[in-house]
Amino acid sequence: MNVISPTLSTPDLMRIAADHKNGGSTSLSPIDERLLLELLKERGRDELDYGQELIVDRVKIVRRVTGNVSVFFGTV
Repeated sequence: MNVISPTLSTPDLMRIAADHKNGGSTSLSPIDERLLLELLKERGRDELDYGQELIVDRVKIVRRVTGNVSVFFGTV
């Protein structure tokens, strides 16, 4: 069953990423993991203003003033 869907909200996608990275119940294939990362970066470009960040659980999305989007996992 594929848990990654573009219809999920950004916080929901971030919770899935946090659960996967922390060894929780969500186990993703390498392809799903890459899809999740690309969706999070796309959402960062679409939903965040320059210099803004969004933190959910242990995942942080940052849209830098240059326009680049970074996703961080772990202690934020």
